[in-house]
Amino acid sequence: MIFDASSLYVVLKKKELERLRDSETLDLAFYEVGNAMLNDLRKKIITEESFTKATEVLNGISQLIRVEYFSGLDAGNVSEIAKRSGLTFYDASYLNLALMTGEPLATNDGKLKAEAEKLGIKTFSV
Repeated sequence: MIFDASSLYVVLKKKELERLRDSETLDLAFYEVGNAMLNDLRKKIITEESFTKATEVLNGISQLIRVEYFSGLDAGNVSEIAKRSGLTFYDASYLNLALMTGEPLATNDGKLKAEAEKLGIKTFSV
């Protein structure tokens, strides 16, 4: 299964990291999750201590999940998906990875889920 940043962050918050075993994500997911955590800290949704602990856990997640890098994607296909769908280049990258691997996509992003389903990609919410 491919985890996007939205689903990865939910798994992290719920402390259900075992769900990530034998799954895959993009390297950019770590930056997106880190940014979401920082936004939660700034909004005082999480404490400084929680932010620090979550950052440490995020750093170790790459031991549980395979990480695909941009160089492994088809940039032209990512661009076409983004242009056709109106999605960000980030989100189109998750769809490209799912199409390349034939794996379902775990996402809590409604627009990404809808576009994935249009492309015949199975989706799951966390």
